[in-house]
Amino acid sequence: MTLPEIPWRIREKSKKNFDKTRNFKSPEICLMPEYSIFSLYRDSKPQNINGFFPKTLQKHLSIANLALKNHFSAFGINVFFNSHIDWHRDPVTERSWPKSFWGDIDYRDKRFGGIKFVWEINRLYYLFPLAISYRITNDQKYADKILFLIKSWIKENPYPVGVNWSSGIEVGIRLANLVWALSFLENYDFATDDLKNINTFVWFHANHLKRYPSKFSSSNNHLLAEGFGLFVAGLYFPHLKGSETWFNQGKKILETEISRQILPDGGSFEYSTTYLSFVIDFFLLFKIICDINGIEYTKNIDKRLETSCEFIKSIMDKNGNMPNIGDQDSAVLVNFGISSLDNFSSILNTASLLFDRKDFVTAKPDLKTWILTGFPCELSKKQNYMGPKKSISLCLNKLNGGKQIKNATDCSFQMHSHSGLAVIKDYIEEKEVLFIGNAMPLGMAPLYAHGHLDALSFTLSVNGLEMFIDPGTYRYHNAEKWRTYFRSTAAHNTLRINKTDMSDQQGDFMFGKPYRIIENCLIKKGNKVIWKAGHDAYLKKKTFAGVTREVVWNPDIKEFMITDSIKQNKKIFIEQFFHCHPECRIKALDKGFIIKRRDEEVILAFSEHLNSQILCGDHEPVSGWYSQNFNEITETFTIRFYGDAINDSDIITRIILNS
Repeated sequence: MTLPEIPWRIREKSKKNFDKTRNFKSPEICLMPEYSIFSLYRDSKPQNINGFFPKTLQKHLSIANLALKNHFSAFGINVFFNSHIDWHRDPVTERSWPKSFWGDIDYRDKRFGGIKFVWEINRLYYLFPLAISYRITNDQKYADKILFLIKSWIKENPYPVGVNWSSGIEVGIRLANLVWALSFLENYDFATDDLKNINTFVWFHANHLKRYPSKFSSSNNHLLAEGFGLFVAGLYFPHLKGSETWFNQGKKILETEISRQILPDGGSFEYSTTYLSFVIDFFLLFKIICDINGIEYTKNIDKRLETSCEFIKSIMDKNGNMPNIGDQDSAVLVNFGISSLDNFSSILNTASLLFDRKDFVTAKPDLKTWILTGFPCELSKKQNYMGPKKSISLCLNKLNGGKQIKNATDCSFQMHSHSGLAVIKDYIEEKEVLFIGNAMPLGMAPLYAHGHLDALSFTLSVNGLEMFIDPGTYRYHNAEKWRTYFRSTAAHNTLRINKTDMSDQQGDFMFGKPYRIIENCLIKKGNKVIWKAGHDAYLKKKTFAGVTREVVWNPDIKEFMITDSIKQNKKIFIEQFFHCHPECRIKALDKGFIIKRRDEEVILAFSEHLNSQILCGDHEPVSGWYSQNFNEITETFTIRFYGDAINDSDIITRIILNS
């Protein structure tokens, strides 16, 4: 912590001690604003949406029907309650967190389990599926269930009791999902008790966010959730005491944080690609709310959003895959029915309309874009409905100006200097080749909480198929060896010396002394593109070794030549790791491997003086694992090259496209 943070922490502790004995009461207000924030259908007919997005709507209906029975899901784990919902129970350990003052609960206490599983259920992500199911079917049972869940939640989580008040990000996300659910209940006949429960729910949530804002080392994406929750509570519940303050405070947070939490090149200031999906939605939904309600806001929001979409577009392959750099917890702001990874394509679709950027549009029309923009509702109104395929084709043609967008044929390269990513994109026999070189700093200072020890690593996608990948995250709390592995140097496509991490892992979200990136450049020489980067991680350890990596892309021979240069004056043990996508199959060659995924194939050739090993699903030590989403894990192939190096050494590895 910095020095100014210490007295603030002391004041926060005193505030909690006071609130522990305080009797909180919400205002006695029964009024209800008119909930018409977004209108999904506008002038189009409800049945049209079934034609456009049948799979997404079926998913929502499935979630809604399970919710009717008090059956929920948390990171792939099915959670079943009877008539009584225990909002404090961990679905893994089946232990309930204590019903005591939230400030006294250590949510990192491993005796109760990983807190994210409890919080995932309490984010109320299933409210939106219930609401949209009500709009589609006009069956009141779905709307009734929303009101039942709100009543149950506020009864079992009386402020300030319980672990569900312990984190501002959880409070803000609950508010967002409640507001979006209510926006689909325009025709619902609310009972007086329903209005009281909703008002009580919103007031306590907003009041808590106002009273306990994140600051200093805690002011990451949590602060955005807090600001967004305050903003929507103040805007859509103007009859509640304090609403004007909530609105102004929330709006100020979002307008101020846009320049900090999205870097000038469009990346995330937490140096996590997947968290960028989460962060963008706060600003994107804020912008749309302001536009709809005629609220003025800083135009820097528009500028950074557009820049961030350019960043996303540059590192996304033709099939919408993104490099999974840094921590990933599958978080979304509102459950529109798409994953945090698929949300990148949705963001581009929405931005293509908001900023008139035809180059952003993807081939995946999505329900979220329709909800936020009304498109393709306008088209449906002017055309006879012709079924989903033809209608979606018309929508894409409208976005593309009626012309097909073709892939470029020339090699392009781009350095995102603030984010530290080098992008090489080329087309070989009309097949896209996308290389992302990673020289990001180690997470967000001062804790570096969501960073991984991945300096000089890379990912490679060929024709929309990921070949060399970042293995992901798996879990945060209560994960022991898994958390250590997925953040480690060995879990990334980079170089490790003397079996030592680039920085010491201190707890689940902290590191010791961070390394510095001392070089990171991307240039073109003739027909070749060269990325070169280095770090000082091992100069700070007993090895006293300097490490640089140079990658040369030569399209003429369809080859990436990787040269790892180690500057030192004694004998050391080196390892290179190459993590393959789980769909890849591997065949050994003399001093190399053939790596094949479907119709695509690459050859990985390694230095003659090194040994090789294939790892897959190992536990001692942990190696050969992949986690695409939070709490998901599967075996995959990891290729390890290893051996001794004496004095200054250059280790050369080649990746050859064998198509």
